[in-house]
Amino acid sequence: MYKISVNKELFKDILYKKATILEKETSLYWKKELLQPIIQEDRIKYTIKQLDKVTITNGLGEDKPQLIIECKKIDYSFKNDIFEFHFGKILEQKNTDIQEDYKDNLIEQLMREKALLEDKMHRDHLTDVYNRRKMEADLNIYINQNNSRDLCAIFIDADRFKGINDNFGHDAGDRVLSLLGEKLKKHAIGLNGQVYRYGGEEFIILCFIDKENLIIKLNELRADIKSQRIYHPRRDISITVSMGISFYRNCKSKDEMIKKADNNVYKAKANGRDRIEFE
Repeated sequence: MYKISVNKELFKDILYKKATILEKETSLYWKKELLQPIIQEDRIKYTIKQLDKVTITNGLGEDKPQLIIECKKIDYSFKNDIFEFHFGKILEQKNTDIQEDYKDNLIEQLMREKALLEDKMHRDHLTDVYNRRKMEADLNIYINQNNSRDLCAIFIDADRFKGINDNFGHDAGDRVLSLLGEKLKKHAIGLNGQVYRYGGEEFIILCFIDKENLIIKLNELRADIKSQRIYHPRRDISITVSMGISFYRNCKSKDEMIKKADNNVYKAKANGRDRIEFE
């Protein structure tokens, strides 16, 4: 069995599956070991010897850490003039005092990757805020918390958004939505809340904050959005939003809270847009 010695960092990367390809320069030794001449149509050609497994060590000597690892294939890169060992599963470990750590780290890594995948599935691809399904799940948690009386819903609707799409195109409309998502995420931190795209140009922030600070921070959000401009060759696009607020303590259910916030958005638009209405 071939034995290849690597440095400590690369050894760990192979052990933790961070590195699955090992590159070796085409020295005379490796050419001799891996290139097999064959005669084909009266010409000498070379094939690359394939191995079932190899031993990877960190240093020389029997007491040094080593892995016996599956070798799925060996390739030659003409561009880089190197041999590439493609590794599969680890078959055996020797003198690695990190075997248990490896398992723990692998589990932690898988859990992190699972959490990241789940988070990505719950996000709106355009605005990168959470989607409506995630809002429904979070809302079920929030209304059962001890501080549920402090829960409020902020319904946010971009003003005259249909006109932006009609006059400037859907690409411009998407840029407006992306900017809104960015601003809402930024201000949601100060609101102690989370942002969700409810649908189209509609967003919802669920948060826990007293009414006095809520009004102050929402006016800051409204002013920040109003100050923004989206570049367009014809003319810059200005943005305003109308907001409707409702409090869970004044509602019989979570659905009523969302409905009241939605109704207050209509009041804000009827009263001139670019404003905030409470129940």
